[in-house]
Amino acid sequence: MGGITMKSSKLITKTLAGFLKFRVGRPRPLFATYDVTSRCNMKCAYCDWWKTNTPELPTREALIVIDEACRLGISFFNFCGGEPMMRKDLITLAKRASSYGCIVGMNTNGTLLRNNKISEIADVFDIVVVSLDGPREVHDKGRGVHGSFDGAAKGIRLLRAGGVRVGVSIVMSPWNVKTLPAFVEWLRNRVAFVTIQPMHPYPPPPQNRPSPKEVLKAIDFLLRLKRENPKFLSVPTDFVKGFKPFFDGKAPKICHAGELYIAIDPMGRLKACAARADVVLGNILKRSASELLKKRTENPNWSKVSHCKGCWLDCTVGVSMSMMKPLKEAIHLIGL
Repeated sequence: MGGITMKSSKLITKTLAGFLKFRVGRPRPLFATYDVTSRCNMKCAYCDWWKTNTPELPTREALIVIDEACRLGISFFNFCGGEPMMRKDLITLAKRASSYGCIVGMNTNGTLLRNNKISEIADVFDIVVVSLDGPREVHDKGRGVHGSFDGAAKGIRLLRAGGVRVGVSIVMSPWNVKTLPAFVEWLRNRVAFVTIQPMHPYPPPPQNRPSPKEVLKAIDFLLRLKRENPKFLSVPTDFVKGFKPFFDGKAPKICHAGELYIAIDPMGRLKACAARADVVLGNILKRSASELLKKRTENPNWSKVSHCKGCWLDCTVGVSMSMMKPLKEAIHLIGL
């Protein structure tokens, strides 16, 4: 990818700072995910966001929420949804997070990216991750929208042409496990990095499980890829090895919810974890994020974290593993 650019230097510096803060026992979170909207133009088979109609904050209040989260000392601020590009004020919101010196990222399906917006995106976002699960037929079927693959592929091309650091996020399922090796090879010269996680929920129901043979074959391929090009596959080696126990319903629980990472829902409610709707600690507009975290053990919802059966998501377990490993694994987390 050439030499170290100014943006790459920022990514490395902020990752190093976050890594050191976590390893010396810093009590406040470093990763924040803000689901700015529940609206989405896809109809993914494994996601219910597009079926919901959750109220979302107007710009002024959304900026307050971002201020509150960033004042915690967040190192990584990620915009999600729904589809974050559905919000017309997304750039304004991202600029506010960037003003705090955070690494600013976005997870998107890529279909709403337009050429006239790429320069603004490149200016404010350090990383953009596009969801893409397989070749055209596989991806379109999983997303429930014809043309979603072509839209995402075009979005990736626009981002790359605009100088944006772009990665691809893959959800491994029975429907794409066979095409995974060829698809990842196709991505090698098209994106900076790839991240992958198994299809949830956990424990996985039978219809969500590839065959044991397919799982082992996929793991073998991914481990080989990790050895050959550790920067390209951003998740840790142990995360990949965990796919088998995950699909067997025997995954160990690895969780730093509310400690290493936090989440904010479209209404401005602070959650201990992005993956669960029921671990709300309170609304940031009514009580500061700092106060909500300080008093979290007094909140009855906090006990739900310890009773959670666990997961195997890259934004939770993957992050925890990366920060517990040597520094290079944390750097790989951002595809460097």
